[in-house]
Amino acid sequence: MGTFLKYAFYLALILVVYLVGKGIYNGEITQTTTVGEVVNNVEDGAKTMAKDANSAVQEQLEDYEQHPKAEVTVD
Repeated sequence: MGTFLKYAFYLALILVVYLVGKGIYNGEITQTTTVGEVVNNVEDGAKTMAKDANSAVQEQLEDYEQHPKAEVTVD
């Protein structure tokens, strides 16, 4: 259980660093940005990433349902 929590923590840390770096690169986070604004920016970024991932999965699922894999026959 400890290993899982460690990897979950590392994943969350990498996500936060990525979102903060992205905010700095896009100019949304500057020297005058408050900590609360950074938290809101990271929260919005995480929600956007989750929505994008969900829509991508749904899109793939619909594609699979329309064109399921063919049965594999072995001669």
